[in-house]
Amino acid sequence: MGYEAIITINCEYYSNRIIDVIMLLSKLNWSFYNSDGLVEYIPIGDNDECDWQREKISEADLKDIVDYKQDHNERVGLLFCYNGTEGGFTMTASSTKEIVLGLDYYRKTMPDNTTDFSWYFQNVIVLLRNNGCEIDYLTFDEYTD
Repeated sequence: MGYEAIITINCEYYSNRIIDVIMLLSKLNWSFYNSDGLVEYIPIGDNDECDWQREKISEADLKDIVDYKQDHNERVGLLFCYNGTEGGFTMTASSTKEIVLGLDYYRKTMPDNTTDFSWYFQNVIVLLRNNGCEIDYLTFDEYTD
């Protein structure tokens, strides 16, 4: 049985800029660089095809890409890793009102293979809140196929 798990958060009271949430996560041991120093992201002009790319990109260039995509109503997509490969998620968002964290990269699980949402709560939600990011609402969802 396969599992799909997501967390949806609203961070608009923290900032209306997606890049601000991204940079806060990067300060909290969540890296948008993989172990090879590459960034996995949805490029400009993707038109919701979700054709993820993996490239060497500077932080400044990533900021420009995220800002451009948000300013042009394109969906931002970025892969995050916690402490290397300890856990991860894909972030997608068009605004900070609805940021979706897809728990599909080294998903933390319980003994029965369901998602360990407590791990994500402690290592994402609590860290964000403790560092000034007011989260207006959040949902945890898990689906099986």
